[in-house]
Amino acid sequence: MLVRGEEAGHGLYGQRDPQTVLGLVESAERIAGGPTVDLQTTRAKALAVLGRHDEARTALDDLLRLASAGVAADSFGFCKPNRIHFAESWVHAGSGNEPEADRARDDLLRSTHDDQYDANVRLHEALCTVAQGGVDQGMRQAATLIDRLAPEYRSHHVIETGRMVLHAAPRDRQERPAVGELRELLTLASASSRA
Repeated sequence: MLVRGEEAGHGLYGQRDPQTVLGLVESAERIAGGPTVDLQTTRAKALAVLGRHDEARTALDDLLRLASAGVAADSFGFCKPNRIHFAESWVHAGSGNEPEADRARDDLLRSTHDDQYDANVRLHEALCTVAQGGVDQGMRQAATLIDRLAPEYRSHHVIETGRMVLHAAPRDRQERPAVGELRELLTLASASSRA
């Protein structure tokens, strides 16, 4: 169950189609005998990536109900309370719900001092901007953040979150200069992180 759950969670970062991720979540839930906090965070994020924002919000509400009993890190370190704030940030940013995305980001940043989480939730800010129609501004936000990151912090997860911002631009705006600049920067950053 833990392996499928981790595979599903990491799969959202360009390794698996989001629909496949949902299948992995369902498979892991069958093994677990029902939903878990960790699996529910992955479900909510996968639905957001698919643009199924109402379902993502429902999954997030289910997650919060499940977590209300209290979440402690498991003995393997997979389930941590800050993952809930991260999922909230992701889901709300993807739908353009800026006040809730900001609250979740701030809650996460208060609860952890992790450079990867910090970079990713800052990219969620850019995603939210794009979701609200600010394509050029969101692309510039993402590009500035990634460009300023030291190469050792340009992890696969950060680059893939940048790509999520890139893909959030509507089809008819994919040829805008700011979109092209972010695309080029992500290609260069991805190549330098593998070197």
